[in-house]
Amino acid sequence: MDIANFKYLDKETLFTLTHKREGEIKIGEKISYGSDFENSTARYVIIGIEESIGVKGNLGKSGTHTAWNAFLDAFVNVQNTVRLAGEHIHILGSFQFQEIFQECESTEDYREKVSLIDDSISPLIEKISLAGKRVIIIGGSHANAYPIIKGVSQAKNAPVSVINMDAHADFRKLEGRHSGNPFSSARHEGFLGPYHILGLHENYNSQTMLEEMSKQKDIQWYFYEDIYLRNKISFDKALHHFIENTKGIAGIELDMDSVENVLSSAMTPTGFSALEARKYAYNTAYQLKPSYFHICEAAAKLDNGLEDPQTGKLLSYLVTDFIKGLME
Repeated sequence: MDIANFKYLDKETLFTLTHKREGEIKIGEKISYGSDFENSTARYVIIGIEESIGVKGNLGKSGTHTAWNAFLDAFVNVQNTVRLAGEHIHILGSFQFQEIFQECESTEDYREKVSLIDDSISPLIEKISLAGKRVIIIGGSHANAYPIIKGVSQAKNAPVSVINMDAHADFRKLEGRHSGNPFSSARHEGFLGPYHILGLHENYNSQTMLEEMSKQKDIQWYFYEDIYLRNKISFDKALHHFIENTKGIAGIELDMDSVENVLSSAMTPTGFSALEARKYAYNTAYQLKPSYFHICEAAAKLDNGLEDPQTGKLLSYLVTDFIKGLME
């Protein structure tokens, strides 16, 4: 399988990343890796996307390309246990788009390149889904939700019902491709079915976009302010409502700019807690057994110099929570 801009995980990288202690077995020693995921007995395939192009196309801060390596370093050092067995997991590798990033000089350039990224990602997602595996995608901008939904939809021959924990609906007009319009793009092409957004921030979603979404009966959302300022509904009840109303082929999105104080392209001082994000990952997996889980917009380092050494570990927790939900 020859994929442009894709680097497969190899044994040497795994050996370098795994920090062993006597008497401990790390998950990185038990997983399968490399290109032959179709013949692997693993049920879950993990891939990374190292890009910040969709963020820059949306006038955001670059840095989302740094999440994958931070995640990988933390993830392979998790303990291998009966609740999280490495033999169920295959780490395929990551898309690397930094060379394309260096070619861009304007907002229009970034938006044009996102379309090239779409064309690289969706065929692999489709192939993983056709192999009967569930795919977990780490890193990059939220622009990548579009090719992920497209790939799953084409494999399953049906629209994908999506739940998205996000401060932004990302349903903006089709003005070239960027991190602000993956769901409107997927809806326009017929790949997105019912769409539910948990935790929109009133300050950062335009009235025009909200009115456009309200015209479509299968798009629903809860504002963060309705949960925590007005107490109209609890977090648990809002999440349960969306899970109950998600039927058929399901996909789960988690934009890390919805989680308080996580380094991201649109970092927020007020948002969901890390615990709520973990509950979201676990419960959606446990109750829906979705086809994919996409964690995006996080950064280990932003282009303005800000760094957070905890980013990778939090992403690792979210992935292990999701896998545990699938297994239980």
